[in-house]
Amino acid sequence: MLIIFRIYMKRLFALLLFLLPLTISAQHFGGNPPSLKWRQINTDTVRVIFPAGLEAQGQRVSDIVHYLNRYTRSSIGNLQQKVNIVLQNQTLESNGFVQLGPFKSEFYLAPPPSPLELGSLQWEEQLALHEYRHVLQNMNFRQGISKVFAYLGGELGQAAVTNIAVPNWFWER
Repeated sequence: MLIIFRIYMKRLFALLLFLLPLTISAQHFGGNPPSLKWRQINTDTVRVIFPAGLEAQGQRVSDIVHYLNRYTRSSIGNLQQKVNIVLQNQTLESNGFVQLGPFKSEFYLAPPPSPLELGSLQWEEQLALHEYRHVLQNMNFRQGISKVFAYLGGELGQAAVTNIAVPNWFWER
């Protein structure tokens, strides 16, 4: 009797699985919906990753980074490393950052609410100019003891030494 009951329960459970509609959705990571389609511009200097529809902004950021890499390196150092720059348009924040571990930069493309803060440049152009300088700072900090820690601990090892050795105000100068 118990065996027949188990067989019917298994069949009932299988029938319920097929009859009840199940909704499966991917998790939201980073504030971007899973349906967002991503594109990239991949060069020897930079990989600009952006949502579909922002091709013009992605190309402009790539062009500015190439110009800065070619003509302003002598003022900070000659070490070179490819960087990923992610253009985020799903935020309400006006900002950008560079991080180590993984080494990347993100630009939040919502412009500042006050038009007086923008000046004559587009917001993504300002971010490219400002944040790529931080990229160059991080690239060229990998010397001496920080190079040893970068070798031993990777990008996070370099980040630890950077945070100990360099005051925060330095990065915005």
